[in-house]
Amino acid sequence: MMMFQGGSVKVQKRLKPLPLEALKAMKILPVAADSMGARSMCTFVETKDCAILIDPGVRLAPWRYDLQPHLEEDERRSRMWHSVRNAAATADILTVSHYHFDHHEPDAPSIYKGKQAFLKDGKFHINRSQRERATAFVKALKKYPKEIQVSDGNALDVGGTEIVFSPAVPHGYSDELGYVVMVRVAQGGETFVHTSDVQGPPLKEQLSFILDSDPTVLYVDGPMTHMPDHYPEEMTNRSIANLTRILRTTSVRTLILDHHPLRDREWRARMALVLAAGEDHDVRVVTAAEFLGKAVDQLEANRDRLYGFEPKKEERDASERVRSPFP
Repeated sequence: MMMFQGGSVKVQKRLKPLPLEALKAMKILPVAADSMGARSMCTFVETKDCAILIDPGVRLAPWRYDLQPHLEEDERRSRMWHSVRNAAATADILTVSHYHFDHHEPDAPSIYKGKQAFLKDGKFHINRSQRERATAFVKALKKYPKEIQVSDGNALDVGGTEIVFSPAVPHGYSDELGYVVMVRVAQGGETFVHTSDVQGPPLKEQLSFILDSDPTVLYVDGPMTHMPDHYPEEMTNRSIANLTRILRTTSVRTLILDHHPLRDREWRARMALVLAAGEDHDVRVVTAAEFLGKAVDQLEANRDRLYGFEPKKEERDASERVRSPFP
């Protein structure tokens, strides 16, 4: 199978997965991700005390280059959703950072059966669209979980595992798209932070949670470089500066950079300063696919090629100028 990455089609060498000894205290498994072919940041985290599934959702961009999803994308999404369901079955705790459909699946409330569910507050620090989605989701969910709690600013200890949720922070550089909740999982000297959709991080309140958490492994969604009409270059530059600061000043040894940047064919060039800072500070900067030892496969970014069209650089993302970027 051909793998899509960057400006050309090529077969990629597989990276070695992160050595197990580097994560003795916890198992971190990206279940679905943009670098694996569909929109998601779903991640399974397991310690000796509990198993947590973060943001169990997978979606496809409804439009890209004025094209609807290709059959290969549909098939990939279906396989990923099967993996998400399997991960949910073995998890004790399921968390939802916000109510965009690539972070939760409203049509599958049964995956929460018998679980502890930590959900973004559906009443406060939320925009109208997500408030309506949250209300409908909680109504459908109620009979399934063992317990439902608001995640915003919450925390719990499960044995020797500490799980801490951030206060609600903006979804990006403003609150136009609502708010999200980040999560930190710490056990036995390892600390994992999952940022969800902070789109960068460009803001101080997003950055502060990461710096205070001092992660050893950080999964960040990165800036939306593929949509300059929706995400100003100033915010991209600020996000890159914040990411390099994290690499320079925290205990992070692995940075998983995925989700928004992987919708850009030229993501490596646009994130070059972050990749270089990783080398300078001996931090492994990888996509979710590479973290697992797999090749990057940017299906959405190369949807035009899937349909057999040769991309024209000057027309990059013309479709996003008239269509919403979020499902």
